Amino acid sequence: MSRYINPFTDFGFKNLFGREHTKDVLIDFLNELYADLPGMQTIVDLHYSDKESTRTHRDGKTVIYDIRCKTTDNRHFIIEMQVNSQKTFLSRALYYLCRAISDQGEIGDEWKYNFEPVYGVYFTDFKMPQLQQRVKVHSEICDVDNGKPLTDKLCLSFIQLEYFDKTKDECTTGFDQWIYVLKNMSTMEEMPFTAEKEIFKKVQTISDYRRLDPERRAEYDDALKRYRDYNCTLSTAREEGLAEGIVKGRAEGANEKALQIARGLKSKGMDMSIIAELTELPIEIIRGL
Repeated sequence: MSRYINPFTDFGFKNLFGREHTKDVLIDFLNELYADLPGMQTIVDLHYSDKESTRTHRDGKTVIYDIRCKTTDNRHFIIEMQVNSQKTFLSRALYYLCRAISDQGEIGDEWKYNFEPVYGVYFTDFKMPQLQQRVKVHSEICDVDNGKPLTDKLCLSFIQLEYFDKTKDECTTGFDQWIYVLKNMSTMEEMPFTAEKEIFKKVQTISDYRRLDPERRAEYDDALKRYRDYNCTLSTAREEGLAEGIVKGRAEGANEKALQIARGLKSKGMDMSIIAELTELPIEIIRGL
C-alpha cells in the first residue's frame, strides 16, 4: 500500500478537497489556480453547499466526483474530477454550470437577474480536443473580435492532467506544485514543497494512509478497489476493441483485395463462376462489379 492515498478516487478527492476541516486546502488550491485570471479576487473563506459535499456519478462509461461550495463573497464553485474520457463532457460541464445559475432565479417580476457568479473547475485525466494543448485553460464568454470578457458571471477552468510533465525541480509556481503533488501523490514516499508552502504539511497529514482510523481505512480500500476495477474494465474494453478493430481491418483488407482481383479477371472476360471459386466471393457481388 502506498503511503499517501490516491486523490483520484472518490474517497481521496473528498478527503482532500471536500471536508469542512480541510477547506483551507481547497482555498489554497483555488487561489493558485486563479492566480493568473485577471480580476479574480482572492478567496478568503468558503462553505460547502451540501451536507454531503461530494457526489459520485457513474453511468457505466465514466465516473465524476463533484464538490459544490460558495465563498463568503457569494461566488459559487463546482469542482469536478472526471475519470476517463467522455465525448459530451464539455457540453455537460456547461449545462450544469448554467443550472447553477438558473437555480438562483426567483419567482416574480421584481427579480432583476442579479444572480451570483458561478465558476466551474474540471480536472480531466484525458486531453480534450476542443481545448488548447496545455494543462490549464480558463474559458469565459468573450467578444469574438477582441477577446474581452462580456461578463464575470461565468467561468470554466479545465485542468488537463495528461499535459503536465514537469519534474519536481521544474515546478516554480504554486499551481505547478499542486498539480505535481496530485499526479504523483499515490506513488510518493515523501511530500514535496512543504518548505515552500505550509499547506502541503497539512496535505501530508490528511493524505497519509497510516493516519486513517480503521473505519476510514476500510472506506478508502473499498474506493481504491472500485477505482482500479473501473480502470481495469475500461482497459480491457479498449484492448478488446483494438483487437476487434485489427481483425475487422484485416478482413476488410482481404475482402477489398479479392474485389480488386475479381474486377481484373472479369475485365479479361473470365467466367464469373470461376472468378467466384478463385476469390471466394459470392457470384452476385461479382455480377455487380
